[in-house]
Amino acid sequence: MKALGKFILIETTAEFTEWLNIQQIIRKINLVQQHHTYIPAYRDFKGDNHFALCQSMEKAHIERGFSQIAQNFTTFPDGKVMVCRDINIAPAGIKGANSYGVCIEHVGNFDKGKDVMADAHKQCIIAINKALLQRFKLVASDQSVVYHHWYDLTTGKRIQTEGSGNTKTCPGTAFFEGNTIVDFKAHLLPLL
Repeated sequence: MKALGKFILIETTAEFTEWLNIQQIIRKINLVQQHHTYIPAYRDFKGDNHFALCQSMEKAHIERGFSQIAQNFTTFPDGKVMVCRDINIAPAGIKGANSYGVCIEHVGNFDKGKDVMADAHKQCIIAINKALLQRFKLVASDQSVVYHHWYDLTTGKRIQTEGSGNTKTCPGTAFFEGNTIVDFKAHLLPLL
């Protein structure tokens, strides 16, 4: 582990699980949010700029009116994880789903035709989601692991019909083969 201010870079998913299991968590968490950064994308990741990317994201979030960086965690193409926002502070990830949520930003643009997820990144995403589900005693489902795409940006309500409402593509139209609930159930859920 390496720290720079509040940012903590965790080298392996096993180390992340150890870190998570010793945290004293004082708020109820029942949602694990999935996001992609879009910008920065894979081309912006240099292999040694984890801290710089998170600091840049925090600056952009503050400029948008947030009090600090929006996400609790950030994953990287090399399989490393950054703790960005205290887990006891609700994220600013999905309007309508933050109070009981924890937010993970995955560095990259996972819309079709953009970044192809590295295997180390894929394995990291699976492992930290499993660790979070286990830590909060959640059963893996589309009710506990959620995509930003499933929520209306205006109302903050979860969309019941795919393709309706004012939504983002986040975590990407090619994130584990797609961003719909059907895609999630077919591709990511079985891995969790």
